Amino acid sequence: MSRANRVRVGVIGCGMVAQAEHLRNLLQLSDRFEISALADPSATVREAMAARYAVSRVYAQNEALLDAGNLDAVVVSAPAATHAEVTLAALDAGLHVFVEKPLCITLADADRIVAARDRVHRVVQVGYMKRFDPAWERMLAELPAATDDLRYIRVMCHDPEWVPIFAEGDIVKGADVAQDVIEATRRAESEQVEEAVGDGSPAAVFAFSDAYLGSMVHDVNVVHGLLERLGEPLPGRVVGAAWWNDGRAITGSVQLTNGARWDSAWIQLLDIREYQEQVALYFRDSLRQLTFPSPWLQQSPTRYERSEADGLDRSLRVYESHREAFVQELVHFHECVTADADCRTPPEQARVDMELLTQMFLAGEPAP
Repeated sequence: MSRANRVRVGVIGCGMVAQAEHLRNLLQLSDRFEISALADPSATVREAMAARYAVSRVYAQNEALLDAGNLDAVVVSAPAATHAEVTLAALDAGLHVFVEKPLCITLADADRIVAARDRVHRVVQVGYMKRFDPAWERMLAELPAATDDLRYIRVMCHDPEWVPIFAEGDIVKGADVAQDVIEATRRAESEQVEEAVGDGSPAAVFAFSDAYLGSMVHDVNVVHGLLERLGEPLPGRVVGAAWWNDGRAITGSVQLTNGARWDSAWIQLLDIREYQEQVALYFRDSLRQLTFPSPWLQQSPTRYERSEADGLDRSLRVYESHREAFVQELVHFHECVTADADCRTPPEQARVDMELLTQMFLAGEPAP
């Protein structure tokens, strides 16, 4: 690929997902991307990442990175409460934006991002890597044309975070972030959650921002993509939800237009060393399932299974691919920026996910 097609990227926020995925994947795709600048409020983190990836321009503030120019795009992997502000500022600077999920916290901010993107004619891609998983793509391609025979959808995710995948020290952490920066970010998150759902308490902030928008959003986006292919109007009608254990356990239920139910659950048990994530669609004559590995495991395949009757017997087809969805989404971002490809995970799509998750939170009550 010619140097003219390399996209100069600034990475804003060099924490967990940037270190575990985006920085290494941008380097792997060095024929497509040049990591031109980094911004992080921790000197420890930004200097370590600058040394690791040979980046000469590093900044403590997002604004300084944007003001310095000489960029084509930014990857936004800063805390969720900053996503709207940083994305809007980057668009105002004329840059394309890859922004990690959630796109933002409030529906009003999602609308502002869509309007700003349309005004400046730049790409905004949301980091829904599962839409680029070859197993999900295979499942999508094999779906029928409508939901007539769909009876039930079941989603379950147990996420113990990153232990034992990452040992102590594998991810560089910044204990040197100024206290006023930490407090400002926490205050902004609380204010945005209160605007979104009417409750800015610490428990509600974790349940809504971290659990619903930060975690369950992935599987909601997966199912929404499948339902869209089936012609189902989105978002569906929320008919139940709950959260408990300070937001580390959440559920949500949706009724589809044919009367079928979609039940989702996410639970975090930090003392169990087993990641589980499965999306299952039960049709009249088939069961179709996706089983995802931990997103932090490299080249660990997602498994797609399709089970059907074969006379009196059972026929099972299995598909797996070792291609990394995190890499594939960046390849797509490059195609959107350089070749005007249609973005597969635009902010309008993220808004639909956010609307459903907002309704789930509002429908639920925290258990004692």
